[in-house]
Amino acid sequence: MRILMVHNPKAGSEEHEGEDFINALKKAGHKAIYQLSKEKGIAKALKKRVELVLVAGGDGTVGKVARRLVAMNSKVPLAVLPVGTANNFARSLGFCLSKKELIEQLSEGKCDKFDVGLARGPWGKRYFFEGAGAGLFADYLRAPKRGGKKDEPKSKAEAMRRHVKELRRRLQTYRAREWEIEVNGSDLSGRYLLWHAMNIRSVGPVLTLAADATTNDGTFDFVGAREEDRALLLDYFDARMAGKRCKFPLRAKRFTKMRLHWKKWPLHFDDELWPGEDEKGPKQCEIQLIVKDSALRVWRME
Repeated sequence: MRILMVHNPKAGSEEHEGEDFINALKKAGHKAIYQLSKEKGIAKALKKRVELVLVAGGDGTVGKVARRLVAMNSKVPLAVLPVGTANNFARSLGFCLSKKELIEQLSEGKCDKFDVGLARGPWGKRYFFEGAGAGLFADYLRAPKRGGKKDEPKSKAEAMRRHVKELRRRLQTYRAREWEIEVNGSDLSGRYLLWHAMNIRSVGPVLTLAADATTNDGTFDFVGAREEDRALLLDYFDARMAGKRCKFPLRAKRFTKMRLHWKKWPLHFDDELWPGEDEKGPKQCEIQLIVKDSALRVWRME
């Protein structure tokens, strides 16, 4: 295949050279074009005639490229060579092998459809692919992280455990907040510790909040933990910290349209926060989330 590889060399904690990936792709019989993950460079590179766009990066880089493909209404599928930390997007597509194995088996994948979230608010519109949410996790994204280079985790698994441990610690004293939410016309307003509109199964440090979520059924999954669910959420974090595989204890509700009344608390769309640190949002506004059925083409590994 003729492949455009978009590479973020700063993704994750492991060293990875773009030249090594390109050589591996050529060895596997592909024609590869290399592009660093800079915004202007990506826009120009995506106009080239290729059969596959391969992103070597984390969830943030994948989202950046995916937004461009959707805006262009491109039919070229997107594949992922996961070199980030959580790699939730890559997991949803079955890219769970080693980098060497993935490149060797890349031609065995299949093109599939992928649903996309569209959020409309004061910013106009923005696409998201993993999910959107607010509460505990969104506040954690905004909070300054403790520790320095000497305290860096030794592995991705250790990094995930540290994030889960810190989320669990914050949850003990975290205050639930009142949200006005309407999902497919049903009023789900209430005091939430967290809520998420999920396209894929996991969010953040591989928290599987919507185990039955699928990315090509034309719906997203709404999951919310209210004040009365605090003990269940603490137990879930305890199980994750102990390395146990357990299903999230709260049921998800499938939807195609969602409306919420926003006041002042941060929202996240994939791993990006709104309002941004230097961005002033309105005092309050209405935000709409809709599911764009099959708006993106992806390369899925079976």
